[in-house]
Amino acid sequence: MDFKKKRWIYIILCAISYSAVWTFPYMIETYYIPVQEAFGFTDSQIGFMMSMFGISSALLYFPGGILADKMSVKTLLCISFIGTGALGATILFIPPLSVMLVIQFCFGLTLVLTLWAAIIKFLRMLAGEGELGKIYGWFFAISGMAGALMGFIATPLYAALGENVTAFKALVLFYVLCTTIPGIVFAFTFKEKDMPQMASSSKKHKLTMQSLKEIFKMPLVWVLVFFVYFSFIPKSAMTYFQGYMEMNFGATAAMISIIAIIRVQVIRLIINPVAGAITDKIRSASKMMGIAVFLGIIAGVITLAVPHDPALLGLIVTALFIFSIMYNITLSQTYIPLSEAKIPMEYTGTITGIVAVLGYSSDIYYYIIAGKILDKANAAGNPSQGYNTIFTISLVCSIIAFLLSFVLIKVTKSTRAKNEALEAKN
Repeated sequence: MDFKKKRWIYIILCAISYSAVWTFPYMIETYYIPVQEAFGFTDSQIGFMMSMFGISSALLYFPGGILADKMSVKTLLCISFIGTGALGATILFIPPLSVMLVIQFCFGLTLVLTLWAAIIKFLRMLAGEGELGKIYGWFFAISGMAGALMGFIATPLYAALGENVTAFKALVLFYVLCTTIPGIVFAFTFKEKDMPQMASSSKKHKLTMQSLKEIFKMPLVWVLVFFVYFSFIPKSAMTYFQGYMEMNFGATAAMISIIAIIRVQVIRLIINPVAGAITDKIRSASKMMGIAVFLGIIAGVITLAVPHDPALLGLIVTALFIFSIMYNITLSQTYIPLSEAKIPMEYTGTITGIVAVLGYSSDIYYYIIAGKILDKANAAGNPSQGYNTIFTISLVCSIIAFLLSFVLIKVTKSTRAKNEALEAKN
């Protein structure tokens, strides 16, 4: 079997593990209420726990990027998948908050230091000319398919076992197995030397202090940083739709979990290959991301405008799904401009680290602030006001990201022209 066909086996294996690993640090996005009941944490304590992962991420995205340009991507991915599964197994003991804070911090080691930049570079190395949108799109689609299947197995399992602590442990164990098994198979079957990009990788762009200076001077890097920052905050806000739907629209815990699985996994399955195909056709990920954040503006307006009536739950769910479409498109397309602008492959990991550490930096403090906003509103007897504040922030951020998308389109084109001129000269 030639590598072009064989690579889909590796994409599937990595996509399955990739989908499962993020369940652990972001478990509240799908299972907020089960987590709260199992651990007995307040909204503020959960926010603090989430922020611990954000702090770890902020510290490790940049070194993770450099690591991806210095080490074998296979080694990094195997450490991530198997290590996250082992770390996730510690949650089975339902540890106290102090221990959970340590666990959340350690997830940064296995998901940020060894995974994020490595998987982005891995996918870029698998892609041929003009098919990066397809590769990214299908990778995230397959991970969505796997995640949806996991969710539709895990949630009924949780319900069937009584929605108690034992049921929660079974749910965690299920995700541990889904993380580690594909990772082990990948470790024994993938041979990095078979990758054409690895064999033909240019030696003239070695990562040095001088090249780091060049990277920090690239306008494209900084426009991506700000775009990611403002487009990522609405993703974090989606977590709080669960309590909002339960309080104001009568949604049950089981219904909320199913909605969350569709939002986190099913939409990823549908939208990413479509967005990838469109990107490859129009040859501009920046334009595709601009469309995505415009959808985020629409979702924000709907969320704030819909009255609190159980009969209108469908509208709120629609807004949530639109936010999910926005996030999935921006996530899968974020690093394609590097290829479109002809940035050297050997800089991919480092630039990914820079963009991630700053672009996702809201994870450090967002959940703490949101938790305090909700607790303060609850104490004042007006919990809906807390949710309105959170959703207003999301709307403003979507508007700013939309404006930045025009800058991103222009800078990507100018960077490509500059790099093509340098190639012609050399």
